[in-house]
Amino acid sequence: MDKSAVISAAQELAQAGRSFVLATVDQEGAPQVRWMGALFTEEPFTIYLAAGAESRKMAQIRGNPKSQLMFQAEDFSKVATLSGTSTAVSDAAVKEKVFAGIPAAGQYFSGPDDPNFGVIKFQARKIEMLGLSEGMSTDSVEL
Repeated sequence: MDKSAVISAAQELAQAGRSFVLATVDQEGAPQVRWMGALFTEEPFTIYLAAGAESRKMAQIRGNPKSQLMFQAEDFSKVATLSGTSTAVSDAAVKEKVFAGIPAAGQYFSGPDDPNFGVIKFQARKIEMLGLSEGMSTDSVEL
């Protein structure tokens, strides 16, 4: 795949609305992986995630911003792994935009000013696209 095809395929998977995986690094340098359920995107690959403000994932991001997101097709025929950095967001305007952009956030938080409502801003730097239906082909692009 050329660069634009990799980017397009990864965007399609990220915006499909399925559960995805967030990987962070703990204080001992070990990877920590968990399922996530909702996101809000800005182009090209700035992705916002809702999280508990005092959750382990937020503490890990504050300690080490290196992170990955992994998205997959429903039949797992394609998998996109985005590598980049994450930051904990405290800006009220961004939190308002993210809360409005993730309708499910209302199930867990009372609003964008809920002290328990945290926002993670993920900025992709690299995309690796695995095409299982294409003979296990792997394409990688830097953003």
